[in-house]
Amino acid sequence: MSLGEFELINRLSALLKKTSSVDLSIGDDTAVVPSTSGKLLLTCDALVEDSHFLLEWKELVRDFFFLLGRKLVSVSVSDVASMGGAPLYSLITIGVNETLDLGDLEFFYRGIESALEFYGLSLVGGDTVRSKNVFFDLFLVGGVSNRFMTRDGARPGDLVFVTGTFGDARAGLEQLLKGRVVDTYLVERFLNPQARLEEGQAALSAGVRCGTDVSDGLVFNLYTVADSSNVKIEIDIQSIPLSQNLISYCGIEKALSYALFGGEDYELIITAPPEKESELREAGFKPIGKVVKGRGVYGDGELLPRSGYDHLKGGGVDTY
Repeated sequence: MSLGEFELINRLSALLKKTSSVDLSIGDDTAVVPSTSGKLLLTCDALVEDSHFLLEWKELVRDFFFLLGRKLVSVSVSDVASMGGAPLYSLITIGVNETLDLGDLEFFYRGIESALEFYGLSLVGGDTVRSKNVFFDLFLVGGVSNRFMTRDGARPGDLVFVTGTFGDARAGLEQLLKGRVVDTYLVERFLNPQARLEEGQAALSAGVRCGTDVSDGLVFNLYTVADSSNVKIEIDIQSIPLSQNLISYCGIEKALSYALFGGEDYELIITAPPEKESELREAGFKPIGKVVKGRGVYGDGELLPRSGYDHLKGGGVDTY
């Protein structure tokens, strides 16, 4: 297919009748629909064999399926976190075949239960099918008050803030693809990301309007904010938070490249007025740039390529 992921979404969603009864439909981290008490946040994410993981990785990581189960939950919770909400309930669809060991599947579900308990939500149903490739898909319902963060809320004059560190997951994936784990911290950052629920809720409480999570790469997801908000984003590349593990693993130059374009970090991006900086720093955010009039995403004055993870343009675990 020649279209990229977001191009395909736009093409297909144009064929659907718009529903006036929802607050936010296709095009953000979650859909937002009204409820009797506030709003419901709806999202789903899948992990597919040969696209997101390889079964042979269980030979490299002892707790592989447990961590994969945690990741399935965390990536959907991250969408809810980016809106400032809290997760409530989930449904799962699993596609299995004779290549998947029952013990591995049970270990995967132990990971799911671990994450459900950690984030405070329940899994209440789902579906099981036979599939050539193993896959897991989680549908998640979250809740939020009548206010929530969106990608289109950035305004000129805002600062750009992020949580955590970037590039770790890319380096963890690289080790798995090479078949040799040399830094378990980086591998776990790829297999077991932590959704920034508390940070997202703190940002919303601070009055932040704009938020998204970083699943496809820092620059790529900055573009989703810039495009949705019709603004230009300028970042200071040296301000991007990096872990010492990443720098030790690949050096500062490659670390910055992984941080900019690697993906799978599941950190948060928000924008907010400068007077919110102190409060947001206390909540775990760090400023890396600013929002100005214009279009595009710039780093140290140079236009950055719209590059990151794209499922439909060669995306997959074997393409890095």
